[in-house]
Amino acid sequence: MKPFVTQGECSMFLITGATGNVGGKLVALLTEQGHDVRALVRSPATANLPSGVEVVTGDLDDLDSMTRAARGTSAIFHMQASPQPAQTETLIAAARGAGVDRIVAMTSIGAVLEPLPIMGTFFRAREDLLRASGLQVTMLRPNTLMTNALWWCDSIKQAGTVSDPCGEGRLPAVDSDDIAAVAAVTLTRPGHEGRAYILSGPEALTSREQVGILADVLGRPITFIENTPAEHAAAHSHGSPQLVPVIENLYTMFRTGRAGVLTDDIANVTGRRPGTFRAWCERNTGAFR
Repeated sequence: MKPFVTQGECSMFLITGATGNVGGKLVALLTEQGHDVRALVRSPATANLPSGVEVVTGDLDDLDSMTRAARGTSAIFHMQASPQPAQTETLIAAARGAGVDRIVAMTSIGAVLEPLPIMGTFFRAREDLLRASGLQVTMLRPNTLMTNALWWCDSIKQAGTVSDPCGEGRLPAVDSDDIAAVAAVTLTRPGHEGRAYILSGPEALTSREQVGILADVLGRPITFIENTPAEHAAAHSHGSPQLVPVIENLYTMFRTGRAGVLTDDIANVTGRRPGTFRAWCERNTGAFR
């Protein structure tokens, strides 16, 4: 499979979400591979990106800044924190205005689960916009991320406990390093336009099993406390009543195991097997201590 450019030449890639768990890994990986990288950030002074990366200030809510950032690039990696589709509309308009016709977009497995979870409606709306854009788009649909375990850090440090509502539902959490590896391939090599990949880890674990692995790696006991999706939503809505039904619906879906979908897409795209949750824990012990 040939790259889009010949050996010795470089392509410029625009990375949104460039300081996040996936985007930051992708920036580093593309830089290591010798590609020119332009990172879109809101605060350049605190971006802390690899040497040689072109850092530009922009906002996915601002069409002018997005269009300027996209000019002269070969393709765009699209990652947005907001679940609403408006930022995807801005990105599509910026790509058209800058003459860029390829986008690799990170969405979610939730966009294709049936019945569609509430959160999945946002991802599907974004995917619908991308499909209708006429651009060459690749969708990356990760399952839950291993980095979500970092949400347990405070309770582990302070009380040695983890509260979780997923019950016996199994989730094949995926390493952000593996998502970045798939993104790098699909950005820099042909043959992925119009395709969508569901990205999962190699094993579907319950939250209780994840906590057991983490406790074993850390060498300390962690008490698992099972709560309900409603209790979890009430505790994690951050004072936003509109989020309560969204969070409760999401964790109810996790509890039923409907998101426990294992695929070979990471191995098929990158040629390597995805990393395990234990390996991720071993690399990230410092965060929990």
